[in-house]
Amino acid sequence: MADTLNIVCPCCETRLVIDADTGAILREDRVVKREHGSLDEAFGSVRAKKREADERLEKAFSDAKHREEILEKKFQEARKKAAESPDLKPPRPFDGD
Repeated sequence: MADTLNIVCPCCETRLVIDADTGAILREDRVVKREHGSLDEAFGSVRAKKREADERLEKAFSDAKHREEILEKKFQEARKKAAESPDLKPPRPFDGD
């Protein structure tokens, strides 16, 4: 039997060298994967993420600014619908018995 076992992880492709007698990991060789091929690609990715974050922030500010008037319009529509519909009466707590 061999003194060491060489195993490759199917998920991350890490190569493990394991002692056959004790089961201890003797060496671990991880595969280094670069996210970007060049510095220009990395800067482009950072710029794109920053632009996307700025757009989301602007949308959030816009939504927050107009939120009160949108809620007021929804409330007025609900009041009008409740006034027009004779079927919708407010529940009375003592009618449950």
